[in-house]
Amino acid sequence: MNTNFKESKRILAEIKKAKNILLNCHKGPDPDSIGSALALYMVLKNMGKNVEIICPNPIFDYIKFLKNADKIKTVNFSDFDFTPYDLFITQDSGSWQIVSADENFPLPNIPIIAIDHHITNEKFGKINLIRSEISSNAELLYLILTDWGVEIDKDIALALLTGIISDTGVFRYPGITSQTFKIASKLTELGADNNLIVSKIYFDMEFNALQFYGEILHLMEFDEEHKFIWSAIPYEKFKEYGSPYDAKSMVAGAFAQSVHGANFGIIIVEDSKNKISVSLRSKKGYDISGLAVKLGGGGHESAAGASIENLEFEKAVERVLEEARKHAEKSKK
Repeated sequence: MNTNFKESKRILAEIKKAKNILLNCHKGPDPDSIGSALALYMVLKNMGKNVEIICPNPIFDYIKFLKNADKIKTVNFSDFDFTPYDLFITQDSGSWQIVSADENFPLPNIPIIAIDHHITNEKFGKINLIRSEISSNAELLYLILTDWGVEIDKDIALALLTGIISDTGVFRYPGITSQTFKIASKLTELGADNNLIVSKIYFDMEFNALQFYGEILHLMEFDEEHKFIWSAIPYEKFKEYGSPYDAKSMVAGAFAQSVHGANFGIIIVEDSKNKISVSLRSKKGYDISGLAVKLGGGGHESAAGASIENLEFEKAVERVLEEARKHAEKSKK
């Protein structure tokens, strides 16, 4: 057994003891969360385990090229029966609230293993394997699988490479190392099609989503004093453009780090009435994770997110901007 992480052996021991294992995709699932869940799902099924994947939100259509994507169940955690399961492995989730999408829902009474790469992780598991220096959860999972001596087939490789490509912004974001490229190269050798991944995630957009991008850009403002850009879309506009689920994070990744003179960008979308989702992106060397935590979310130095519920749109937006300005002032010192 390799030894990338001392926790790998303990996690494998817990898996061997378990029969029925639960996996998650976090709220507002992104390709790293989905790819990591599907890769581990296939590994555990190959071990002969009964496995389920649950998510508090539906996954988006463009990720359904991954094998077993149809196995991900959209559930309300407060209605879900956890009793048949004897182990819950969460991935890419910095807090229990990000797993459950419900800050009032308690941890279930089963052992939890948390595998994650967010610096803001709250370590809510029985075992916590957290490595914030690693660029994606999928890269972290690959290293765990090599510790276990798992044979990675073409479908597992595709799921892992999808997570890596997405969470690095096609190898643009900070935190990428030579190890990241070596792992990506190995996964392509194992059969993962990087061109398919890039095509599906970045170049297979619904027309209404492209129009929604335009609306976000049209409404974008530049707070020159505090050196950030922002755009906020109310629920009515979100619905008008067909509720393009993952549009805000895609726009954030494409534009929020691009404006000359701005240190960071904020994309706000009211994706249901009185509930906003916030995507934050910053330029290299500017840490945005603390702002995400202030807003009840979490993430990385250069890519983070949050959500605010039970607040009218204008008031929620003002709260985000107020915290952003405080964060910017604090960062000057």
